[in-house]
Amino acid sequence: MPFKISEASSYPWPVSGELAGHPWKMTAHFSFLPQDRIDELVIKTARRTALLERGEDDPKLQDVTALNTAAEVLVGWDDVTDDEGEPIEFSPQVAQKWLRIQGVASAVVAAWIESLQGAKRGNSKAPRGIG
Repeated sequence: MPFKISEASSYPWPVSGELAGHPWKMTAHFSFLPQDRIDELVIKTARRTALLERGEDDPKLQDVTALNTAAEVLVGWDDVTDDEGEPIEFSPQVAQKWLRIQGVASAVVAAWIESLQGAKRGNSKAPRGIG
């Protein structure tokens, strides 16, 4: 199968979570980031996670949060609705509000990392091409 270089700037990936005992799912549209930025985000996230698990922190990594990472990689969505079931149109401002709901940013980041790992395994759901 040939390697295709796509002009797409994002790719869809499923995200799921649970809020107060209620499961939810949606489709995120993740930005194609340059590999050096992906490496930086993944390495810094791993470093900060390891520090926090030991009860430590690094002031240089204070901006490495699920909220900030999710806000950077999430550029669109499908299947996000309001209380009446009406679709909520994506915008960075609406996403910031939505990502602040307990557990949402973490679920988005976990799905983004899963999408990167899927790409490494050659998973058929994985994004193709570079943007």
